[in-house]
Amino acid sequence: MWSVHKFGGTCMGTPQRIQNVADVVLGDSSERKLIIVSAMSKVTDMMYSLVHKAQSRDDSYTEELDKVFEKHMAAAKDLLDGENLARFLSQLHSDISNLRAMLRAIYIAGHATESFSEFVVGHGELWSSQMLSYAVQKSGASCSWMDTREVLVVKPSGPDMVDPDYEESEKRLEKWFSRQPAEIIVATGFIASTAENIPTTLKRDGSDFSAAIIGSLVRARQVTIWTDVDGVFSADPRKVSEAVILSTLSYQEAWEMSYFGANVLHPRTIIPVMKDNIPIVIRNMFNLSAPGTVICKQPANEDADLDACVKSFATIDKLALVNVEGTGMAGVPGTSSAIFSAVKEVGANVIMISQASSEHSICFAVPEKEVAAVSAALHVRFREALAAGRLSKVEVIHDCSILAAVGLRMASTPGVSAILFDALAKANINVRAIAQGCSEYNITVVLKQEDCVRALRAAHSRFFLSKTTLAIGVIGPGLIGATLLNQLRDQFN
Repeated sequence: MWSVHKFGGTCMGTPQRIQNVADVVLGDSSERKLIIVSAMSKVTDMMYSLVHKAQSRDDSYTEELDKVFEKHMAAAKDLLDGENLARFLSQLHSDISNLRAMLRAIYIAGHATESFSEFVVGHGELWSSQMLSYAVQKSGASCSWMDTREVLVVKPSGPDMVDPDYEESEKRLEKWFSRQPAEIIVATGFIASTAENIPTTLKRDGSDFSAAIIGSLVRARQVTIWTDVDGVFSADPRKVSEAVILSTLSYQEAWEMSYFGANVLHPRTIIPVMKDNIPIVIRNMFNLSAPGTVICKQPANEDADLDACVKSFATIDKLALVNVEGTGMAGVPGTSSAIFSAVKEVGANVIMISQASSEHSICFAVPEKEVAAVSAALHVRFREALAAGRLSKVEVIHDCSILAAVGLRMASTPGVSAILFDALAKANINVRAIAQGCSEYNITVVLKQEDCVRALRAAHSRFFLSKTTLAIGVIGPGLIGATLLNQLRDQFN
């Protein structure tokens, strides 16, 4: 049975950390292990910068490439020795030479095609995975290196998005396994190929997605994502100091939290493992004693210390609310379609939508940086309706944030909305818009950005996610005092 591990850039940031990763891999007692790794810390950003500088005809791209080379050469010399070091440095020199030629071509043309850019950017994972593979082999373990461009096939599904071709990928993976029977496989994250064998990537945060896809292809026992935090928090610990680690999450809860900005996983990472019911475990590479958070279909035991039906809170900042209203909207088919077609044409991302049941108005949230284009597109699309008075206004409200309450048990618990809005009211928070899906897995509110942290803390505390210590001293525990103590004990039990 396979176990899949994914180690991020922070985990692979230095030679010592790469060696620590090798030790964790060797300590896993699973029959077969497949290890997915990101590039060393900050290397992917350096590679993107190389492409940008070259196509901008900035001569400093050559110095940047030298820094990339020196970083990996120094890491390899600290980590490896003998024949393995010689092999790695030989490959590194060859790769850097090829990149120098390619970047020179981009510099001359003043333009980088998508395939050129993807090819350059993906080298960070090639180098980090090769170093880890050699580090594991140094212990005497049977370990093979996998370039996932040979097995993972993807197809475009939208702007900066790709979908895996599972059927073709499975065929290629089986063929690869027939040639490489090793018990430990170290593979590149983030990179893949098109059906035409052109190198590409899974876009930003793609290494987690790689691990989930590979986990699904090999029917893994579990996929472990190694990071630098102890697990998934009930809220952003930078904003709520009382935030606690959640021991379990359902797939739906994790997806909702990811969508609303929680630092859990990229939402697309959850899709491949959901269909095969493969659990994902979030662990801390720098605190191996922490059990982490298990994400699975339906947690068997909810957190004993969290009685609240709301599992967590997440926020998104730097949003604007667009409000389209008018009496002429009511009962007119196609109004919503016209609104969101205009939004789609300018490539804006709609975060949430709310519509009054009277159909008198529709409001939706978009990133602040996209709202000017959205507003202009709507004014053009509805010029005649605005002039005729069928629409009264297209209004933009700037400096907004979203607060989302997430929890599977919300669907079967009456009064959750009442508790949430009571907490916000007592904190003197004004709610600008509300949305809740029929699944009832989340309640979303739009509020002023300046109120967001205060609202988050108030809601988190109100749902008993924050541990509160109450000290009571009883002097002379006679009949009344003893009765009070008994009541407190019964309430606690």
